[in-house]
Amino acid sequence: MKTKDMFKKNIFLAVLMVLLIFVCTACNDAPTNTDGDEEPGPGEIKIYCTNASYDGLHWENYKLPNSGRDEMVQKVFGLLGNQPSSASHKKVLPEDVSIISYYFDEDDQLIIDFSSQYMNMSTIQETLLRAAFVKTFCQISGVEYLEFYVEGVPLMHSDKPVGIMTDSDFVNFYGNSSDLKQNMKFTLYMTDKEGKLLQDCVINVDIDGTKSLEEVALEKLIMGPKASSSFEPVVNEKTVINRIRTFDGVCYVDLSEDFLSKPLGKITDEVAVYSVVNTLCEIPGVTKVRITINGSERKNFGKVAINDFLSLKPELIAQEKAGESTGNN
Repeated sequence: MKTKDMFKKNIFLAVLMVLLIFVCTACNDAPTNTDGDEEPGPGEIKIYCTNASYDGLHWENYKLPNSGRDEMVQKVFGLLGNQPSSASHKKVLPEDVSIISYYFDEDDQLIIDFSSQYMNMSTIQETLLRAAFVKTFCQISGVEYLEFYVEGVPLMHSDKPVGIMTDSDFVNFYGNSSDLKQNMKFTLYMTDKEGKLLQDCVINVDIDGTKSLEEVALEKLIMGPKASSSFEPVVNEKTVINRIRTFDGVCYVDLSEDFLSKPLGKITDEVAVYSVVNTLCEIPGVTKVRITINGSERKNFGKVAINDFLSLKPELIAQEKAGESTGNN
């Protein structure tokens, strides 16, 4: 009889412990700001969300327990999957999209594999989800990069892998910008008719977060200057960006064979190579560039070695600034 009573008592205590854990977890998950979009306090992080109109990012601050990286990541997954506290906010993860798995690769890179329903999202929804996940997780110490997969296959955009993402890849989509665009300045390096030095050209570009800053800048460089401009193109306009991503300060860019053909004979090999390198090194977080051609390492571009990590070369930049342009060069 005593044994049976003791068993009942142990069951009661176990249920009580589960209830206490649930209550404590619920208390920890409670947001510290009910209106949202306030700067977080000590020990808090922003859990990004959106609203019913999907016209921008918002956030609610949550205080996470001071635990290890993996435990914090698991907690954040739960918060991103729950409806935000504010009635005006909506979670970015649709109900029909599930997370199959997640794990860490080398160098603090978080890999997330989503279900196939991920591809049913509109462009705006998908952009907001990527921005929200990246900007949320990169607040956790030990999470520097994210990469998305769908059913085990790397996420693609415009027939190219999206690749590794970090917080700086996304502009701040706050407010009522229905098209999620923000105007940003990029410094491109072209040349003049002599082709011996680089000329810096500052342009304004509307970006929407669907592409990394590195891809936008390089695309504009390949497009070349306007016909009315005093600049000369430095990259063959047929050049295709096969893949571009930044990892640990290095921008890895794989280009088509067309890159090896200079658009103008007067351009020096150094100017052609470092137009790309200097342009990419203007992007925050990029300190070096690694160039490959159609997935393979090439030893040289003409007389310039490109089978190495290349850094900004300020001595190739003309002393006299070329000024600023609005629009596409």
